[in-house]
Parts: sequence; structure tokens; C-alpha cells
Amino acid sequence: MFQYWFMFPVAIVVASLATGSGFGGGILFFPIFIYLLNLSVPEAVGTGMITELFGMTTAMIFYTRQKQVEFEIAFPMIIISFPGLLAGLYIIQVVNPAFPKIFFGLLVMLCALWMLASLREHRVNTRSHILIEEFIPYAWVPFIGGVSSGASSVGTAETILPIMERCLKVEVHRAIATTVVVEGAVGWVATSINIWEGQIRWEIAFFTAAGVIMGGTLGPLLSRYIDTKFLKLLFSFFVIMAGMHMICKNIGYFF
Repeated sequence: MFQYWFMFPVAIVVASLATGSGFGGGILFFPIFIYLLNLSVPEAVGTGMITELFGMTTAMIFYTRQKQVEFEIAFPMIIISFPGLLAGLYIIQVVNPAFPKIFFGLLVMLCALWMLASLREHRVNTRSHILIEEFIPYAWVPFIGGVSSGASSVGTAETILPIMERCLKVEVHRAIATTVVVEGAVGWVATSINIWEGQIRWEIAFFTAAGVIMGGTLGPLLSRYIDTKFLKLLFSFFVIMAGMHMICKNIGYFF
């Protein structure tokens, strides 16, 4: 049981940097599970999902109580995400394991580059109470995010948040709150399926979940004393390195 005790401090560091910079911790947990702990892709996805779910559930409750969630579009996004999630979970069971690893590498690099680009932008979004009609042109986005989450444990928030902030111009706190609720709902369904299929390494999740809970409280405190832009730059660097490593490590399987 205590073989993986070292994942507790690792999870604290990852969660602290993630919550302090705006990234999702799964972006780094996935490569750690794959290369440091030698988990299979389905095990890495399942263990990563349940690790994130502890912090995500707490955030869902908090944002709901604060009435920051745009439920008018949150519910449709959740429903549309489910078929994509099932497709993603099926894909990682039948394709070459190198494919989801390369996909994940490209995805996280794009997320890191998006984060770096956003550092130079100064937008003031103030919209709230978005109508369902305004969301319809972007209805395909949650499906793609669901596929990505099912195949790599990352993608729902990374696809939905930019649409809400940049296209629908939702106020940033309401956009984050709505994204958290959608990602949390998708995470609960995915975790239930992964438990049913036995794809969660509980001896690892025990320590990573505890570390995420602690790191989730340290991250906001960390951002008070360290410039948020520096935290984003630091985390982006680690994410880009992890993405490049996964691509370079697996691209040879197709040549």
C-alpha cells in the first residue's frame, strides 16, 4: 500500500502549480503515470480522472453555492459531452497505445501555447446569463472535449473554457465555474465507468487524491506571493516538455 507514498508530495507540487496557474493537474499527471509509474494508458486515464475528481467536486459545490454557474448552457454541454466521453474510453481500448500518447502530447502543447498567448491579452468580459441559442453554433465543442477526456483524461475544460471566454464573452469567474461543473459531471461518469472496468490503481490514487486536496489549498495561497504570470510560464514550460517527450517517444511506432 505504501509503495507509492512518494506520489503524495508529487501531487501536492503538481496541484499547487496547477491551481495557482489555471491549468488542470491532469496535464502533468498523465505523463507521470505513464513514464514514472509505467501504467497502461487506460490505467493512467482512470487514475488521473479520480485524482482530479476530488478537487473538482469541491470546486463544483463552491461555485454552485456562489451562483456563478451558467446552468442554461452547462446542462446541454454535459449531455453532449457524454457520447464523446464514451467514444474516447472505447478508443483507448482498441487503438495502438502510441496514438493516444501522441494525441495527448499535441493537446497539452496546444493548451500551454494558448495559456502563454493569453498572458499578453487584456480582455474584460462582463456577460452573464447566456442563452442556449447563443451556444448552438459551438455545440460540437463539448463532444470533442469528451472524446479527448475519455482518451487522455484532459480536454473538457481545455476546449470549453476558451469558447466561453473568447467566443461567448462570458465573465471569467462565471466561465470557470461553468467549466468546472461540466468537467466535474463528465469526470463522475468517466470514473464510474473506470471503476466498473477496473482501470483505477487505488494504491496510487490514495496518495495522489490526498496530495491534490492539500495542493488545491496551497495553490491559491502560492499565487498571492508569486506572480501568477511566472507560475503560468513555469507550468507551461513543464507541460511543453512533457508533450514533446511523449510525441518524440511514440512517433517512431508509426514509421
